[in-house]
Amino acid sequence: MFTSQGRKHPLLACLIVGLALPLAPAADSPPPAQSASLTLADLEQAALRGNPTLAQAAANVEASRGRALQSGLYPNPTIGYEADRINAAGSAGEMQGLFIDQTIVTAGKLRLSRAKFGQEVSQMESQALAQQYRVLNGVRTRYYQLLAMQRLLAVRAGLLKNADDAVTTTEQLKNVGAANKPDVLQAHIEARQEKVALENARALYDAAWQQLAAFVGDPCLPLGRLEGNLDAPGAAPDYDAALAHLLEASPELQIARAEITRNQIGLKREQVEPIPNIQARVSNGYDFETRNDVTSVQLGVRLPLFDKNQGNIQTAHAQLAYAQQNLCRVELSLRQRLARTHARYRTVLATVEEYRDHSLPDAKEAYELYLDSFRNRTAAWPQVLVAQRTYFQISVDYVEALEQLRQSETAILGLLLVDGVDEPPGAPGDSRMRQSGMGADLPDPITPQGRSLEDRTGG
Repeated sequence: MFTSQGRKHPLLACLIVGLALPLAPAADSPPPAQSASLTLADLEQAALRGNPTLAQAAANVEASRGRALQSGLYPNPTIGYEADRINAAGSAGEMQGLFIDQTIVTAGKLRLSRAKFGQEVSQMESQALAQQYRVLNGVRTRYYQLLAMQRLLAVRAGLLKNADDAVTTTEQLKNVGAANKPDVLQAHIEARQEKVALENARALYDAAWQQLAAFVGDPCLPLGRLEGNLDAPGAAPDYDAALAHLLEASPELQIARAEITRNQIGLKREQVEPIPNIQARVSNGYDFETRNDVTSVQLGVRLPLFDKNQGNIQTAHAQLAYAQQNLCRVELSLRQRLARTHARYRTVLATVEEYRDHSLPDAKEAYELYLDSFRNRTAAWPQVLVAQRTYFQISVDYVEALEQLRQSETAILGLLLVDGVDEPPGAPGDSRMRQSGMGADLPDPITPQGRSLEDRTGG
């Protein structure tokens, strides 16, 4: 046990100086063995180039444009050869010649079909924008996580150095009779624990780096240092401003609004479906009986006597009502999610300010005072260790609070869009769209199965 009596031994005074350095707040330092440092902008650009979900979202946009193009194309004509009463009365037939059939689409069906699928293009473009937000927000979340881990690694390294110095000092103090064997054993235990803790922290950092590398689409991204300031002031707006921006710019709302327009056009398309298309046929040939060239014209329509598309019109009305309520659901969900996220942001911001302005400086001062008292042999070494652990724990809590602050800030500024490695939603009616997390707190009810109205163009 350390003594606190009499005058100091000259060697003891020299040895204690080795413990004089307090545990300073660590900078955002990297682990050993690094490549060139990376900024947040570097990682964002890498993700925009390499994250496969962005290419998938772009492919969905192109596919929807193809469907919009196809839905408005006019039906192809049919051309052929016909012969009547071949070899009748020993002749070549009554008439032989060519014919052409053409469906004349009426009531603007093709225009409406193309307009309906044009809204699908708008939806897919909004989905692509949403996916870009998700990817960039995912990069920022992982970046701040690694930035926090870098700082904790530096803190752990400082603790290990202090623990190793304490082992050396305690052994030397034992040699001059100022410490005993239990003190030495305790110092060795503390040093081993700090070494294991540092190794564990490095393993977690390596794993988090690999996750970041996979997220940006570059699995071979070499381990490196991240440049950035975890202590920057909070940048999120107040709740009212954040809500106004969210309701104006959210791709989720844009998708829901486009779905309403799509179903409005779809209803008009179903309402004009009973108006019959005209089936036109023109033929020209040679009449071998009269030995004259003849031309015939036929026009026909399918009379909507029994099937007036009643069922599909009823379904389209229901789908429009569903889409209108879905817009309300998505907006309510966004409000709910923003309220929860912004409350977490304000809570963590208050915690960060408390740690930064009061708890961390007080813990540092207490540690330094105990260390000074130990130098003057008015405090025992265990008291210094307790103060050191308190200072370290508050430092860890402060860094973790900073990380949570940045994550909440990213979610608010990023329109609450996360999960950038999930498969991007597909076209309307695709189960991927219903599973995409839009309005996750107010789940979308299961869409009833029925006859698809999506691919019919005209006829």
